Amino acid sequence: MRLVALCCFFSLLTGCSTYNIPDSPQFSPDHQWVVMPFNNYSTTPLAAEQAEAMVASVIQSEGVSVTMYEVSTENTLESILDSSIKTKAAKQWLFTQSASYTVSGSITEWRYKNGLDAEPVVGVTMTITDSLTNQVIWRATGAQSGWGRESLAQTGLEVFEKLISDLDIEP
Repeated sequence: MRLVALCCFFSLLTGCSTYNIPDSPQFSPDHQWVVMPFNNYSTTPLAAEQAEAMVASVIQSEGVSVTMYEVSTENTLESILDSSIKTKAAKQWLFTQSASYTVSGSITEWRYKNGLDAEPVVGVTMTITDSLTNQVIWRATGAQSGWGRESLAQTGLEVFEKLISDLDIEP
């Protein structure tokens, strides 16, 4: 009976999240990493910018030197509505850097569910690319639903911490 209760408890804990994380190659903490713009496919404005800041913070907590892409100062309606303008400017800026790896990704879900509890829901994909060859080295996906009264930022941070904790970064 205890075994059944224990199995139910663990399935309850893991039932609210899904991850697809492949094995990681070994990364050196001495290399420079650059966080590039994320694509926002969610319905939440500025979700990508929130995610980029979280990713940079979590990677840096692993002892890696991280730089955020240079934000464009262009503030036209077209640049606000078309994210490819931001990405293009960031890629041009990247050529002036000596980065070893770039981190990018996409946000597929970043919102609160409807209903009484309004649980936060986050779905993301993260990609690490070799800056010299432009070859994808590692890509992982995570989705998690938080509990009622949890913040969206907390749930997003938990997803990125889980994804990044599986990276094999040399001590």
